[in-house]
Amino acid sequence: MAYYYFPSCKSTAQFKEASKKARTYINQKFGITPIGCCRPNHKKLTSEDTAIIVCNNCAAVIEENTEASIEFLWQIIDQDTDFQFPDYHGEEITIQDCWIAFEKRYVQDTVRSLLHKMNIKVVELEENFESTKFCGVNLLSPCTESNAALVHKRYVEQFPHMFTPMEPAEQVEHFRKHCEQIETERVVCYCKFCTDAINMGGKEGIHILELLFPAEN
Repeated sequence: MAYYYFPSCKSTAQFKEASKKARTYINQKFGITPIGCCRPNHKKLTSEDTAIIVCNNCAAVIEENTEASIEFLWQIIDQDTDFQFPDYHGEEITIQDCWIAFEKRYVQDTVRSLLHKMNIKVVELEENFESTKFCGVNLLSPCTESNAALVHKRYVEQFPHMFTPMEPAEQVEHFRKHCEQIETERVVCYCKFCTDAINMGGKEGIHILELLFPAEN
């Protein structure tokens, strides 16, 4: 049995410092380095292996194409009694659930557990947990050929209706209307696409990686 860390290509590119700290944490805890992109490298996984995941889409790729176990980074940190959680002093932050993980209640609950451990007061949206339909521009664009091929059952067979393409200007207006319901200035997400969309809508989207591994003052 082996552990493989999939750090998410998009998160690594966008949340550079937090992603670097997360890689260091995983290396120190498990003695492993990132395996790279899930698209080619999921083929290396066997049924005896465990994939440590950051990205919800990576999880979907691995679930549909392998028999490996999956453990989200959030679960590992939540169970780590030695993790030094930053203190956000009771700040109220809205949580945006991601549609790609709408059926993963254990992920949703774990993210909320982490927020509480960081002394954050969680503000819920009406469409949360399994009722969320939000995943940023990912759902307001056609399903990519790569995702359609690798996650065919989910994206093409089960949920093709979730993809409702819009022009860029329409997307911005869509996200602006979505953000009108949000009372807090900051919104925590556990998806890169969700984070981008919240920012496009006029609120401050922050990925949970950035909260767990904040920039040095």
